[in-house]
Amino acid sequence: MEILTKITDLSEPPLVVAELSGNHGGSIDKAFQLVEAAVEAGADAIKLQTYKPETITVNGKDDRFLLKEGLWKGRYLHDLYQEAMTPWDWHKPLFDKANELGAFLFSSPFDESAVDYLESNLDPILHKIASFELNHFPLLEKIGETKKPVLASVGVSSEWEIKKAISILESKGCPHITLLHCVSEYPAQPEDFNLASMLNLKKYSDDISIGLSDHSPGHTIAVAATALGARVIEKHFTLDRNEDSIDGEFSMLPHEFKSLVDQVKCTHLAVGTIDGSNHKIEKKGSFFKRSILVSKVIHRNETLTSNNLRVARPGDGLCPSLWNEVLGKVANRDMIVGHPLSLDDFQDK
Repeated sequence: MEILTKITDLSEPPLVVAELSGNHGGSIDKAFQLVEAAVEAGADAIKLQTYKPETITVNGKDDRFLLKEGLWKGRYLHDLYQEAMTPWDWHKPLFDKANELGAFLFSSPFDESAVDYLESNLDPILHKIASFELNHFPLLEKIGETKKPVLASVGVSSEWEIKKAISILESKGCPHITLLHCVSEYPAQPEDFNLASMLNLKKYSDDISIGLSDHSPGHTIAVAATALGARVIEKHFTLDRNEDSIDGEFSMLPHEFKSLVDQVKCTHLAVGTIDGSNHKIEKKGSFFKRSILVSKVIHRNETLTSNNLRVARPGDGLCPSLWNEVLGKVANRDMIVGHPLSLDDFQDK
């Protein structure tokens, strides 16, 4: 329930998630450092990816399994996933470390066995569905049956696939879905995002929250998404951009991530809510509005006129909207220059 409050309560800043992916470079010590640095930089949550090469692809060696462009050009899928995977026996100690530091850890399972593993060993408070897995309907059924909130990236999905995914998750008991706008390019460029379309994700259900899974450089896209109402911001995190940080090119360094967190929170505060206002500032500022003040000494039984009254600052007298009603009335007390006129200060002739 706490995580649902964080996501659905518009007075709360967005949930900021640090995606570790394979940036540990195969070192559990580095994985621990990533968790610690992410929490220190302000991450609310840490996300892993739970798969093995054989649960996400097959060991094919023809051209269909060879990446021909992009960051991992020249790599076969099986080999890439073998290098990038987070060993399953690391999950629990990393989970415990995140909890110890006041954050929480969850993961993207890539097949049903990964869901079983996460549920049995971590019991995470939510699950993430990667954009390329949204049409893995047997996986979605398994995730829905956990009856936990779900974050789901929709980067490469058709409208039919999104509707089908929502239907499956809800029918199996998922209590809340957050759809994450996502551009499935690594890195993604700002001109590819069309962030306005993120708002269109609300059409699928009034109960759905929206968010952003961001592979772009910098924090500009995340800040813009926050201004548009994103309730979750997911960003890849790294300690360095060395060769062993496999997603390092489109991941944020600790100081960059901290800046993102700060800017997202600042943007959330600035946007506020449609029916919200800062009454403290409004009250303070209203002092400098106009009101009806005494401009010349007025004696009891003297007629109020434009010669002894003025619409002026400060704003602690009667509202200027009453100006015509006040003129011609009779003072029922003596009043000095600057006195803020009130309804008790006059009467009809």
